[in-house]
Amino acid sequence: MNPSCLRIAFSRHDDAVYRPLRFYAALLVLSLMLGKIFPAYAQLSALPAFAAHPVAADTPSQLSATDRDVIAARAAFERRDLNTLAVVRERLGSSTGQSHRLASYAQYWWLSANLAQSGRFAVSNATDIRAFLSAYPDSVAADGLRRDWLKILGKSDEWDFFVNEIPQLNTEDAEITCHHWRYRLSRNDRDALTEAKAFWAAARTAPNACDDVFARLAAEKMLPPADTWLRIRRLLENNQLADARRSAIFVPNLAAHFERTTATIGQNPGQYLQREKLQPASAASVELFLFAVTRLARTDANRAATLLEAHGRHLPVADLAYAWAQVGLYGGMQHDPESLAWFERAGTFRLNDTQAGWKVRAALRAGDWVNVRGAINAMSDLERRESVWRYWLSRASQQNGDVVAARTLRESLARENNFYGVLSAEELGVQLNPSWQGWKPSRANIDAVMQRPAIRRALAFYRLEMKTEGLREWQYGIRNMDDQELLAAAEAANSANVPDRAINTAERTLVVHDFTQRFPTPHQTDLAMHAQAQGLDEAWVYGLIRQESRFMADAKSHAGAMGLMQLMPATALWAAKKVNMNRFSIAKVTEVPVNLNLGSYYLRHVLDDLGHPVLATAGYNAGPGRARRWRAPQALEGAIYAESIPFTETRDYVKKVMVNAWFYAHQAGATTRRLKEMMGTVPGSSEGGAGVSSLASAVLKNKAQ
Repeated sequence: MNPSCLRIAFSRHDDAVYRPLRFYAALLVLSLMLGKIFPAYAQLSALPAFAAHPVAADTPSQLSATDRDVIAARAAFERRDLNTLAVVRERLGSSTGQSHRLASYAQYWWLSANLAQSGRFAVSNATDIRAFLSAYPDSVAADGLRRDWLKILGKSDEWDFFVNEIPQLNTEDAEITCHHWRYRLSRNDRDALTEAKAFWAAARTAPNACDDVFARLAAEKMLPPADTWLRIRRLLENNQLADARRSAIFVPNLAAHFERTTATIGQNPGQYLQREKLQPASAASVELFLFAVTRLARTDANRAATLLEAHGRHLPVADLAYAWAQVGLYGGMQHDPESLAWFERAGTFRLNDTQAGWKVRAALRAGDWVNVRGAINAMSDLERRESVWRYWLSRASQQNGDVVAARTLRESLARENNFYGVLSAEELGVQLNPSWQGWKPSRANIDAVMQRPAIRRALAFYRLEMKTEGLREWQYGIRNMDDQELLAAAEAANSANVPDRAINTAERTLVVHDFTQRFPTPHQTDLAMHAQAQGLDEAWVYGLIRQESRFMADAKSHAGAMGLMQLMPATALWAAKKVNMNRFSIAKVTEVPVNLNLGSYYLRHVLDDLGHPVLATAGYNAGPGRARRWRAPQALEGAIYAESIPFTETRDYVKKVMVNAWFYAHQAGATTRRLKEMMGTVPGSSEGGAGVSSLASAVLKNKAQ
C-alpha cells in the first residue's frame, strides 16, 4: 500500500491532481446515487472494496445460476435483506443447488442476519441453528454462527443453551468470556472472580458485558484503588479513553470532573500541564498529569520534557520515573537527541517492552552500545527472543568484547530466513544458499490438500471475487498443516491464480522449503523492460512488488492504491503524463504493463529525489518527506536507519523489501551480493551524496547505461 504517492502528487502537481480527483469524486457520488435508485447495482457494489487477488472474476455470462445465487445471497446479507436471503437459500438448498461448494453459506447468512435482527430468534430457531452447527461442525461459518449465537444468548441470560454451546467454541471472544463469567458467578463459582481479576489487571479493552463482572469484583473488595489506577494508566497511555473512563467509576469518591478533564487533556495537554496545579497526594491528579505528559510527548517530546521538569518535580518518585520513561519513548520515536538522557532520568524504573525497544533504537542512532545491551537485557523474556533484539544484542555483545555471546546469538539467527537472519549469516561468513530447487508436491499431494472442504470453499470464494470470505476459509483450511502440506496448498493456490495465498502459505514452512514458491517471478518480460528503462535493479523492483501487492494485479487498498505497485490514482495520472501515455484512464492502472510502466517511473523519481535505495524504499511507503526527516545529522548504517523508523508499518516494510531484493538477486544468480552492502550507509541530513550501497551503485550504473 502506498498512500504516500497521493501526498507527493498533491505537493508538487496540484493542478494535475485536483482536477482528476474532482472528477472521481463526482463518479463516487453518482455511484452512491445509483445504489439507491437501482437495488441490483447496490448488490454488485456490496462486494468488498479490497480487491486483493488477481483472480479474474467470471463475467456474468460465465457464471452459473448457482454462482449468481451465492453472489445475490452475500449482497442480501450485507443489506440484511431477509426476504431475498430466504428465497435464495431455498433455491440453493434444492437438489441442484446443493452441489455448489458455497451453498451452506446461504443458510449461514440467513441465520446470522436473523440473529442480528432479533434476539428472540436465538431461542425460537435454536433447532435450525443447531442443525447447521451439526451439519458443518468443522468450518469457519459454524464457528462464526456459534460466536454470534452465544453473544445473544449471553445478553438474554439464556443459560441452558449457552452452557451447552460454549465448550464447542474454537476462538476466544472477550464478550462471550464475560457472559460466561456472569453465568458462573450466578452459580457462585468464585474461580470466575479470579479469572476476571486477571483480565482486569492485564488492562485489556473490555466489552460492556464485563461491567457486571467488574462491579461484582468491586463489591467483593477485589479492586483496590491502586490496581484500578494502574489499569486506568495503561488504558490512557494506549489511548483507550472510553475504557479508562468506564474503569474509573470503580474508584471510590472519584471527582465528578475526571471524565471531562480527560477530554480537555486530549485537546490541549500542554495547556493543562501549564495551568493545573499538581496535587501529589491525589491519585486522580497524578494520573491526569501523567496522561497529559504522555499525550503531549506523542507530538512534542521536547516540550513535554520542559513542562515535566517545570511542573512535575513533586510527583511521587516512581511516577516521576514513569513520566520520564514516556518522554524518552516518544523522544526516541521523534529522533530527539535528548531521548537517551530522558530515559536516564527514569533511573531504575522497569521499562516496559515498548519503552525498552525505543531506548535501544535511540542508543543505536547514538552509537551507544552499552545502552543497547542494557535495554535489551531489561526486556521481558518473550520480547528478548524476537530476532530483531537478538541481532542487536549480538552486535552490542561484539562491541562490548563478549565474542562468544555474539557468536552464539548469530548462529541461532543464521538459521532464520529473515532480514536479521541473513545479516547474521553474513557476519559469520556463512554462505547462504536458499533452496531454489526445493521440495515439490506431487499431484497426489495437491489432491489430498484439495480434499479439505475449507480449501475448496476458499478457492470458490476467490473465483467469485469474495476475498474476505476466501481469506478466512483459506486460513482455516491450512491450520495445523505440516511443511509438505503447506507447499502442496501453495501450489494449489498458484494453480488457482491466487498468488498472495501461495506466497504466504509457502512462508509458513519450518524445515522443508521451496523458495521459488516464496519468491515467484511473474511478469518477467514486462518488469525487466520497465525496470531497465528506468535504470532500476530488477531484484529491488521484485522485492518491492512482493511487499506491496504479493503480485495481485488487481489489488486495491482501502486507501485507493491499485495494482502491482500500488499506485494512488493521482500519482498514476501524474506519472502517465510524464511518460506521455496517451488515452490513459484510471481503469488501466491494474493492467500489468501499465502499472509497471508508471510504478517504475515513480520509483525512479523517488530514488532520484532521495539518492539512496533504503531512503527510497521508506519514501515509497511513507512519503519522501518523512524518509528524509528520519535521517540523523550524521551518516547511519542502513540497518540502523531502517530499525529506527518510527512507523511500525514502514519499519517492517523497508526491512522486508530489502531482504526480498536480496533473495531475488540470489535467485537471479548474484550469489555474492550481500544484504549489508545493499543496505549501505544512509547519509546524514547535513551531508550530500547517496552514501555507500551496492544496490545504489547497481541502480546508478543501470541508469547511466
